[in-house]
Amino acid sequence: MTKQGMVFVYCIGIFVASWALQLAGIYSVHGNVENNAITPWLVVAMMTPALGVLLLTALYKPARQDVLWRANWRTLAFAPYAVLIPTLVAFGEIAIFGWMGWGRSAWFQFSTAGVQVSGGRWLLGRGEQTWPTFICNIVVTATAYSLVALIFAVGEELGWRGYLQGRLIQRLGLSKGIICLGLLWSFWHLPLLLAGYNYPQNRYLGAFIFSPILLVAASFFMAWLTLRTRSFWPAALVHGAGDSIQGGLTSSIKTTLPGIYMYLTELTLIVVVGVVFYMLLVREDTLASRVEIAS
Repeated sequence: MTKQGMVFVYCIGIFVASWALQLAGIYSVHGNVENNAITPWLVVAMMTPALGVLLLTALYKPARQDVLWRANWRTLAFAPYAVLIPTLVAFGEIAIFGWMGWGRSAWFQFSTAGVQVSGGRWLLGRGEQTWPTFICNIVVTATAYSLVALIFAVGEELGWRGYLQGRLIQRLGLSKGIICLGLLWSFWHLPLLLAGYNYPQNRYLGAFIFSPILLVAASFFMAWLTLRTRSFWPAALVHGAGDSIQGGLTSSIKTTLPGIYMYLTELTLIVVVGVVFYMLLVREDTLASRVEIAS
């Protein structure tokens, strides 16, 4: 079987497995995706991309060379970006809501002297904190939570960035390959999104507009990390940070406005991040091509 054929079979396999698990989970909670009883189904579904890679490499050993699963010194060097960017996006949302008068974080009261921390599980505690102490608290807590969530994020990212990204870029080119991966990543979640997961107030807009754009934009940042490090681990850390510290911070925002305000604010910030890293990717790809031609 050709590499293109393996990619097609791989995608079909993980979509069938994941959609079946998502639908079974949704059925088990009678459509109430906020019910914690759905969690085991989602955890197993989240593992299907990684399980697909392991099955593929077990059946066809030459495929192992296509998987970017090794950590290296660059993995550690770029790890701070993986935690910093999602954390800044979350604080960006908090800042925009406060500035626009749309709402405020129930966890923080900011002043020139420092921050009053009244909510959330912070490893360095709550209470009145100076700015240096608060920043240290954020860094320590964000890193710890991201590393814990990384355990589950590996289930997806070994497939997305570890295997599929390289094959799609090789087949479609840099930009189209990353866009295709972002769309696949989004529609892989389709049953849950249509059931109201992530976008309960705008499930159809979320499933077919917001999520595809958001995950394509995020894919450019994660692709930049993966291509710079030749490893999927930084992207898995980004995924973990998004699921933990970013999600926790944005959940602290209290507002009476419709959910679409939150969805669009998050989408706008992540698109900005995506555009920045898209430009970096294109610039680096252009420089690499010039060097190759010159040599």
